[in-house]
Amino acid sequence: EERGLFATIDHIMFENMGETDQLVAGNVKPSEVIKPSGSNAGPTPYHRRSSYLPQDTKKRFKWLIYDNNGSFNGWFDWLPLWMRVGYWSPFVVLSLVFVYTAIFLFKPAVLEFPPTVLEKLDVGEPRYFMGMPKETAIDLSIFIWGIVVMVQAKIALGSIGAFPISFTGWSWVLLTSRAGLDFMAWVATRHDADHLAGKLATIGSSIRLVTITNACIVFTIWNFILLPIIYFKSIPEGEKRRNFLKFNFGFFMTNIHLLNFPMAFVNILNGGRVRLFTMSDLWVAYLVIVLYSILYFFVMDRIGMHFYPIFNPRTSFSVVSIVGVLGLYYFLFLKWNEYISLHGDL
Repeated sequence: EERGLFATIDHIMFENMGETDQLVAGNVKPSEVIKPSGSNAGPTPYHRRSSYLPQDTKKRFKWLIYDNNGSFNGWFDWLPLWMRVGYWSPFVVLSLVFVYTAIFLFKPAVLEFPPTVLEKLDVGEPRYFMGMPKETAIDLSIFIWGIVVMVQAKIALGSIGAFPISFTGWSWVLLTSRAGLDFMAWVATRHDADHLAGKLATIGSSIRLVTITNACIVFTIWNFILLPIIYFKSIPEGEKRRNFLKFNFGFFMTNIHLLNFPMAFVNILNGGRVRLFTMSDLWVAYLVIVLYSILYFFVMDRIGMHFYPIFNPRTSFSVVSIVGVLGLYYFLFLKWNEYISLHGDL
C-alpha cells in the first residue's frame, strides 16, 4: 500500500516536471497545459481556464440573426460586404449614445400640445359636409384615403412587409393617424365624451410637427435625390427602366412619395386649425427619430436590411448624416413656424 502511494506521488511529480520543462522550452503556452485528470485541484496558471467554465458561456453572441452575410433575401448584395458585416464605427456608437441620452436630458419639463380641434369648436366652426366643419371633413378624407392606399397595396402587390419598417412607411402611418385622431376627437365631442375627446385631440396635436416634417423629407429626398440616382445610375436602359418608371408612378408609390406632402400640408400648415409649434413638438419629433433609429440599427441591421446606406453604422461618415438629420429637423421647425406666422389663420 505504501509503495503504491509513493508510486502515485512520483507519477504526478514527474508529470508536472514534464509540463514545467515544456513551459521553459517555450513549446506550449501556460494556458494550453492540461492538469492531470486524476486531480481534484482547481484551476492554476498552468491549466486552461475555459475548461472550468460552464459550457454555455463559450457561446458567443451572434449579431446577424440570419446567416445571410447581412443581405436579407439578397436584396443588398450590391452593398460592399464591409458595410453589411463587421464592427460598428466607435464614432457612430458615441453619437447614438449622445442622442439617446439627450432625448431624456432635454425633455421639456411639461409637454404641452394645444388641442386645436377642440379650441376651434368652442368658437363655432361653420358646418361644411354632413354636419362636419371643413377641417374635420378633410381629416376624415385623409384618414380613409391613407387606409385605402395601404389596403390596395396589400391586395395589388401581395405583400408590403418592408413598408411598415421603412421611414416612408412610418411617415405615411403618422399622416394617416394624425388625421384619424383629430377626426375621432371631433366625433367624441359630438357624443359628449369630452375626456376621450381631449385625449385624442392632444395625441393628434402632438404628432403634427413630425408628420409634416417627415412627409417633407420623404417627398424631397425621394423625388429629387434618390429617384434620379436610381433611374440613371442603378438601372440599365431599356425595359427595366420603363418598368421602374411604371412602378414608381403607380398608385401606391405616387401616394406615398408625391401626394404625402400636400396631404400633410392641409390642416397642419394651412386651414383654420393651424398653430405654432413649440419645443414640446420638436421633442416628440426627435423622439420618433430615436425610436426609428432603434428599429433600424438594432433590428433591421441584424436581419440584413440596409435601406439607408448613408446611416451605415460601420463607417464614421454616418456621424455626418446623423448630425445632419437632427439639424434638418430643427431648421424645418423654425421654417414651419415662420410660414405659419406669415400665412396661417392664427
